[in-house]
Amino acid sequence: TPTADIRKRCFTLFKAEYKDTYSTILETWKEAKELENMGGTLAQRQQVFDKSKKNLNHMFTALSKAHGFEGAYLLAGRVVNQDGGLGHVMTPGGAGESSAQPFFATRCRAGDDEIIGHFKVHI
Repeated sequence: TPTADIRKRCFTLFKAEYKDTYSTILETWKEAKELENMGGTLAQRQQVFDKSKKNLNHMFTALSKAHGFEGAYLLAGRVVNQDGGLGHVMTPGGAGESSAQPFFATRCRAGDDEIIGHFKVHI
């Protein structure tokens, strides 16, 4: 087990290497750990899902504004009998059909609800 001094030096080097993004990296790691230990109530799962969705949307929007990167993603809960309402689509320009570029509707011929349904069957 590393000593407190070694952990402190590692963290200092980590922050120096990723000075602009280290807090986002750590927050994403924390969320991944939370999702790893996904027990709990449906309300707790919904809260973690909503927080993750918000952070991913923010990250996609920031990347688009800062660097011109675009992306689309699907997020859904995988516990069949509990996660019926846990589904989200993010496409360039915004979410869903109101988006300037409805990626899944145009390329997959499926609206948000349909593409989430297909994705849930896949996972």
